[in-house]
Amino acid sequence: MNIAVLLGGVGFDSQKRTINGILDHALPEGDNVYIFTCDGWNYVERFKYEEGEYNIFRLPDFTQYDGVIMNSDTIHDLKVTENIVDRIKKAKVPCVSLNQRGEGDVCVSMENKTGIQAIVEHLVCEHDARTIAFVSGPLDNHDAEQRLAAYKETMEQHGLQYQEENIFYGDYTYQSGMTAVEQYLNPGRQMPDAIMAANDEMAIGVILTLEDAGYRVPEDIIITGYDNSSIAQINHPRLTTVRRGEYAAGEMAYKKLKQMICGETNVSDGTVYGRAIFSQSCGCDRKHNYTHAELQKMYVKKSVGTDKYMEMLKASAAEFTGLETFDDFMECAQRYIRQINPEYFYLCMCGSIENYYAELDRMAEGGDRGRDASVYKDDIRIPLAYEQGKFTSYGEFHKKELLPPQCKEGKEGNFYLVMPLHHQDYCFGYCVVGNYERVLKDRYFQHFLLSLDNALETVRKQDTMKAVLARMNHVWIYDELTGVYNRAGFRKYAVGLLEEAVKRNVPVSVLFIDIDGLKKINDTYGHEEGDIYIRETAHLLEKACRRGELLTRYGGDEFVILLIDYAEEDIKEYISRIHEDIEKYNRLSMKEYRMDASIGYHVETDAAHINLEKIIEIADQNMYAVKKAKKASRK
Repeated sequence: MNIAVLLGGVGFDSQKRTINGILDHALPEGDNVYIFTCDGWNYVERFKYEEGEYNIFRLPDFTQYDGVIMNSDTIHDLKVTENIVDRIKKAKVPCVSLNQRGEGDVCVSMENKTGIQAIVEHLVCEHDARTIAFVSGPLDNHDAEQRLAAYKETMEQHGLQYQEENIFYGDYTYQSGMTAVEQYLNPGRQMPDAIMAANDEMAIGVILTLEDAGYRVPEDIIITGYDNSSIAQINHPRLTTVRRGEYAAGEMAYKKLKQMICGETNVSDGTVYGRAIFSQSCGCDRKHNYTHAELQKMYVKKSVGTDKYMEMLKASAAEFTGLETFDDFMECAQRYIRQINPEYFYLCMCGSIENYYAELDRMAEGGDRGRDASVYKDDIRIPLAYEQGKFTSYGEFHKKELLPPQCKEGKEGNFYLVMPLHHQDYCFGYCVVGNYERVLKDRYFQHFLLSLDNALETVRKQDTMKAVLARMNHVWIYDELTGVYNRAGFRKYAVGLLEEAVKRNVPVSVLFIDIDGLKKINDTYGHEEGDIYIRETAHLLEKACRRGELLTRYGGDEFVILLIDYAEEDIKEYISRIHEDIEKYNRLSMKEYRMDASIGYHVETDAAHINLEKIIEIADQNMYAVKKAKKASRK
């Protein structure tokens, strides 16, 4: 079976435990689990980076999966979650929601009240705390709202008045805990007996800031957290917190989803209850699970691993910044992916190479991209795949498949993390990494993906600049109306043609062509028709160029052709052929006017001593002689 899991912030301990609760029970059953996740985690203001990150949740086609597990509480964008729920309903696939029910889903809740209630009662009854401050999560977050409500309710049950000024709203980060406690350090503000935080990261931020200010925990003030994260377990003092039960919730969600997939119709909701863990930060004597020596070894091992991956990240970031072409990017990316060595890695890019360059050309000409660059295109290609130690690539496939069929055939019991590739809100595609456990243990891979994002943007900017320069070069040397060379193009390419004539010791010739009757056509039929006349003349002259001649629009109604290795008889035949083409055009065009042109020429046999401007002038004079003779013949 194929199961889709949607949750944000996979770098957080709570999400990792949820995922492990799913994987530990799904993989032994032979199920493939596709985890759609991102690194966006901003509650207050949505930046373009977060927009690009959350776009990953718009990617999955749920008809391709047997069931879905969704933790919308970790996806902090209501429009995105509404879109997900709507698409799941349309796909008619079973879905289990974590914490917040989606319409028609089975819901597994991680209850928040019991743990908070137990900690407040413990602080009041065991440690005689009377003033207890609370650092909450964001106002629009389901878990944060429940934890804050449980704090207020339990305080009132014990006859304690909570003060609104003692409630701070953070965003679950270390920094928001630091910011909250700094307000107590202002002169005239009294420190409370205890500070409860709605998660462990904010609690650690509180402890660090207090310790820097000279306060001791728990001797001077009690601090508690929530989630029982790894940082809470190894911190000194060990943090009083709540074991939430994310692993059990993940396990329960998977088992209920499996029942639904198998056709059971009476699958009920489930609830996992939190359990308070009283430890050193509140003054209790619960010790670390590790000895001092074990903690030292853990610290050294983690430091060595951190240094290793930080060096790799630093090197890759520096190298990616200097890339100029997509081939450079591919070579560089392969080198670092081999170092990371996941079992599977797929770089999935939006659209074909042809579409990419067409987009660049449109933008170089001042137009728009021709598509919404913030969404995934239907056609996806994989220029870089790494499968069990070998690199390969795959051609185009539809995004609903996520990966080409040959990448999924015969594979059971695998897990894949699907993450966005983007720069700000510009969507490059997505990355799929398979059976790579390290991505669930630390955040190095997410940082590496950010380097890939920046590298792709560097290459895109280089390509955009090249396209703009190519466009500028085109405008500089080509006539916009006719598409043939202008005078700048003539000067640029005439040099090479003259050098070839000298090298081969062959004659150099110039034809000077002046369109007859252009003013009359402009006056009679309008300048738009006059432009058509000029373009059609240029087209006929282009047809006459068969041996590398240089055709130039020299003025408004004047063209110059530079030729080498033509004798005078050849030039006369060349001119005759042009006139024949003009007559043929007149017979077929059905125009009310006739196309005509006066042509003069000059042949110079001494190519080594040519003055190009001089022979053009001679050809021009000869053209006027032809034009004068035409006028005389009509009298």
